[in-house]
Amino acid sequence: MGVPPPGRVATVSAFWTLPGEAAYCPCARAMTRAALSDVPRVAEDAELVVAELFSNGCRHTRSGEAGGSIDLSVNLLADGLTLVSVADEGPLWSAPGLRPLLPPLPPSGPLRTGLHGLRLVASVSDEWGCDGNERGGHTVWAAFRP
Repeated sequence: MGVPPPGRVATVSAFWTLPGEAAYCPCARAMTRAALSDVPRVAEDAELVVAELFSNGCRHTRSGEAGGSIDLSVNLLADGLTLVSVADEGPLWSAPGLRPLLPPLPPSGPLRTGLHGLRLVASVSDEWGCDGNERGGHTVWAAFRP
C-alpha cells in the first residue's frame, strides 16, 4: 500500500451495515480482513476485535432483534493508524433519559465472570472506547498504531 499521495487522508475507508444476526459475524470478519489485507499484522487484531464487538451487538442490544442491524467501519489512515468501529441500535431495555455506559474493566481473575470480550479488545488494541450514536446505541471503536 505504501504512503498515499499528499492530501489523502485515508488509504482505506469502508463502511457496511449488516443484519444484527450472529450468522453475519463471519462476514464482518472477512470484510475487515479484506479491507486491511495490506497490513496483515493489524488486520488479524482488527478482525478479532470486530468479531467480538459484532457478536456483543447481536447478543446484548436491539440490533440483535428482528430487523436490527449493526454498522461496521474500517479506516486505515495515511499515517498508518487503523480505526475500526461497530455501532449498535441501543440496549434491549430503555428508560427515559438513561443510557447505560460500558462498565469499567475490573481486574481479571480466576473467579471473575463477564467482560472477557472487552478485556480482549483492550488487550489487542492500542486504544479503545465507546460513544453514543444517533441511533440511540453505542459505537465501540478500537485503534491500532502502525
